Amino acid sequence: MPSTPQVTIIMPVYNRAAMVREAIDSALAVSREIAIEIVVVDDASTDDTWAVLQAIGDPRVRPVRVERNGGQSAARNHGLAHARGAFVKFLDSDDLLIAEHLPLELRAIEGNDIAVSGWIEERVQREEFAAPEFHEIIDDVLAGRAVPTSAALYVRRDDWRWDPQLRKLDDWDFFCQAALGATRIATVSGAAYVWRHHEGTRATDATMLANALEVHRILHKIEERLAREGKLTEARRKRLAQYFYKELRVLSLYDRKAFDAAVAHIRELDPVFVPRDEERQWFMRAAARVLGFRNATLLHSAIKKRLGRLPMPPLWVAC
Repeated sequence: MPSTPQVTIIMPVYNRAAMVREAIDSALAVSREIAIEIVVVDDASTDDTWAVLQAIGDPRVRPVRVERNGGQSAARNHGLAHARGAFVKFLDSDDLLIAEHLPLELRAIEGNDIAVSGWIEERVQREEFAAPEFHEIIDDVLAGRAVPTSAALYVRRDDWRWDPQLRKLDDWDFFCQAALGATRIATVSGAAYVWRHHEGTRATDATMLANALEVHRILHKIEERLAREGKLTEARRKRLAQYFYKELRVLSLYDRKAFDAAVAHIRELDPVFVPRDEERQWFMRAAARVLGFRNATLLHSAIKKRLGRLPMPPLWVAC
């Protein structure tokens, strides 16, 4: 094993004794062309995961165990603290790298901060997704362009860290924050990994409400960063307002306090807000023009609750 690997592959794992070896083997296959190390962080597993890792005995695999479960983001940060490669890739313990693709990413990242690739999602059928292109990074991020966990190779930087408070959309947050700190992002054709959807519980399982709240938390982080760096233009404020609107119906159904706060913030970003690209249903766009986006959303939620025979909250509240 070389003293300094080119790429560190960081893998958080919790109670994956039956699957982690397959993920590690997919990463080891990369080392035929690239000097790698695999830092596997056992996040206080209670099954035989740690025993499986200790039995591997390959010098390229560096198992690290933490004694208290902190979630996959904290585990990835722990892995970053042990990383030695100039570049890092993250891999979940139930997914698979496509070995021949990482050398393409490594060549593409030269002169760039991030190399993004496509990916394959494996459900009942396999579906492949192409990598997005990045030209105006900030505006591309605000347009929703991003890649999931293992579809990117990153330059290793001390200021790029995962947010331990996020449980579902942590990979989107990490990518957005890294992209906003990047000067150039390269796009690589082809799929970097297989994202496997299976019956077992994933660390990213979450309710619709938890997902919506995380979306808004991440958008607030993006907004605050752009404001701090003097990059929050009027056009970007209006684009952020559209993005905040995207989860408004979920909040209106399950968290009225968060809904009211989101409505107020959307109006702060864009005082004459009307939903556009983030509202795909024409009748909701029309209702928002007539009733205002707040009352249109509340009406939609009230009808949905009535049809579902759920308790209906007061409908008309002064704007």
